[in-house]
Amino acid sequence: MDIDIKIFRSKDGAKLKYVDEGSGTPFLYIYGMGSSIASQTPFIKLMSEHCRIIVFDQRGYGITEAVGEIGIHQSARDAKDLMDYLGIQKYIVLGYSMGAAVVFSYVNQFGCKNLEKVILGDMSPKLINEDGWNLGLYQGHYTRAMYEKDIDLIRTDYKRFAIYVTEQLMYKNTPQQERTSYSSAEEIRARIINGEHSPLIEQALFSGLVDIPKKQSDSIYYYWVTMADSDFRDVLKRISVPTAIIYATPGSGYAPGTAEYMYSRIPDSILCPMHDCSHMAAAENAPMYMRYLFDFCNIKR
Repeated sequence: MDIDIKIFRSKDGAKLKYVDEGSGTPFLYIYGMGSSIASQTPFIKLMSEHCRIIVFDQRGYGITEAVGEIGIHQSARDAKDLMDYLGIQKYIVLGYSMGAAVVFSYVNQFGCKNLEKVILGDMSPKLINEDGWNLGLYQGHYTRAMYEKDIDLIRTDYKRFAIYVTEQLMYKNTPQQERTSYSSAEEIRARIINGEHSPLIEQALFSGLVDIPKKQSDSIYYYWVTMADSDFRDVLKRISVPTAIIYATPGSGYAPGTAEYMYSRIPDSILCPMHDCSHMAAAENAPMYMRYLFDFCNIKR
């Protein structure tokens, strides 16, 4: 099956590329940083056999140009515009990693009127750990000082920033473990090459996040700023529809305690642990990941 790329205009006139495949339950998938329709094609094809899946390339990603406002808040508006354009009144939404931050922003801006169910994949409502909050990025190790360093690195030494993020996400950790230093891009790349990990995950992260065109790395600045500088903790109680929280344990990007915190604050939620996984859990244990999706969404396999 070939994927048919379509175009729609968001309310500000930007042309966004999207796919709308399959039939049945409408399922909007919002991918994370470094992904695209192209990289998610196997998942899109699989889901299209069981439901109607809609995926759009966010601004500056894949084949959608970086025009107009860029960041998770605009991605949320684009998601709403797309579903309105398609005339879909009720739908399930899955946001993984940065995609979950887009979902938080969606709920903050539009509520849950059009949402049937929500799936949040391995994400925190607040990335920066400060003022007693330690359930953010890098299992509590990501400070505001690191964030300020990152927003400078993205513009001055992007590969050093991206390869450090890659290393931190692909290896299983616990909150008690020390995090390796930023070092140089070459040193971090050498650590990754010499470490034990999946070559497929390494390839996916390097091609989608590290070795990318400058136009895309320029866009990542805005996604990182809008994502890391947001605090969605108060939004959790406003997620008023059934919600599945898929999370990695022991994890890498986030600690299991982050998912437990969200579970305690989202009224109608369930926990879906991905055991013995890093942030790349969907690839590390695809059968378990798909089982969670199908069972929660009542989609026949």
